[in-house]
Amino acid sequence: MINIIKIEPQQDYRLKLFFSDATYSILDFSYLIEAKTVLTNPLLENSYFQSCFIDFGALCWKNGLELSAESLYLKSKELKALHSVQDVA
Repeated sequence: MINIIKIEPQQDYRLKLFFSDATYSILDFSYLIEAKTVLTNPLLENSYFQSCFIDFGALCWKNGLELSAESLYLKSKELKALHSVQDVA
């Protein structure tokens, strides 16, 4: 089972996500803001967007919005945005 183990906010609506298999990805989450739902509207505020946290390996915000590590990992693979942490060292 893949978990998110670390998050680093980037510019705009991007997050660098580190996964439990020693990989990472930088994903653009502007699609969430464009959804304009009750759960995604607070993300418009940059400080709120960057206040994300990890709960049981998932990406979360305090309003209850939660994205599973597995779905973000698969999205990263599909976008060819998954990289080995060793590549950085």
